[in-house]
Amino acid sequence: MAGNSQLGRLLPFFFIYAGLMGSLYGQHFRQIKIPELKDFISDTLHIELSEETINEWGTRIRVVDSRALNGSILGIQQIKKWKVIPVDQYLAMDASLSNLFETQFSNDSLNLSGTLHVSHLILWYDNQQALTHGLCLNAYTTFHDSLDNPISNWIWEIRVKRERKEEEALFLARVVRQLIKDQSSALSKQNFNPEFYPYLFRRQLLSWSEFIYLKDGYALNVHFTLDFPPDQKSKWQRGSPGIFYRKSAIHESIAMGGKDQKWYWRISPSWIAKTSTTFRLGFNNFERGHFDHLEFQNFLYVNVSALASVEYLPIFHKGLFGGVGIYSGYNFLPDIIPRTELGLLLSLGILLP
Repeated sequence: MAGNSQLGRLLPFFFIYAGLMGSLYGQHFRQIKIPELKDFISDTLHIELSEETINEWGTRIRVVDSRALNGSILGIQQIKKWKVIPVDQYLAMDASLSNLFETQFSNDSLNLSGTLHVSHLILWYDNQQALTHGLCLNAYTTFHDSLDNPISNWIWEIRVKRERKEEEALFLARVVRQLIKDQSSALSKQNFNPEFYPYLFRRQLLSWSEFIYLKDGYALNVHFTLDFPPDQKSKWQRGSPGIFYRKSAIHESIAMGGKDQKWYWRISPSWIAKTSTTFRLGFNNFERGHFDHLEFQNFLYVNVSALASVEYLPIFHKGLFGGVGIYSGYNFLPDIIPRTELGLLLSLGILLP
């Protein structure tokens, strides 16, 4: 009975304590904000680009941004938030693209009047080129005079080397500034391209095969790429994976995924010159009856090669193209076939803008 009496005296204090603790923790939990759904599925990277206008007279060139994105959004990329959740990251500039162009034109005191249309701007990572891989900006702009007559169009391909440990926002700002400065320079120097690109601006589908005729057999090199048009360039570089097949009287080899590094030069409105180098790693198969014993390493195919050719590929071309050239290769493995090889090549492909 004494125990029950003592418990009865303690109960009021217990309830008071429980009430106080509940009140304190309730306030704490109310202060914890649950993130909104949009914060889970999106993110924003802020890019500082805006500059003050130093020319009080402004510019007579009006810039129209007709991209699908909002004027201050450079693009959208996918990242992993908290290193786990894939989300869309908006690349947000601190000024609209139109204002950034107009500020540059004003500061450069361009003596032109008209309208610049920015219709496409695409940021993407080019991993096909071993020497110049990284971020690439492709854009398409057109200029009309004050009477709305078409004067010029530009196909831009901007590649800027990223500094070591450079923050992404600072790097993207440098890339965009390079595009704006190049556009201002083209207008200032009146580097006009009056022949307009006749297709929708996007990646071109390009597929071709190189048939290589060798002294002891033949080889076939097949390529498939999606690249933006280089038609306004006098020289350019590209990379492309390929499937390589080699056949001789005693063996055959296959290699997949090797990145061919290609250099192009336009030598006339209808013809281009091309050189290419690549490193290949694959496997070999040997015809029976030619060797009593094969070392294990000879089942590996290790080869470097180079080719040079001229091709019929007119500006703004659509459809079939082809060319002729020479091929040279060096075989590290297998070591039971000739080390060096030289051949004639014929190329045939199709381009679909």
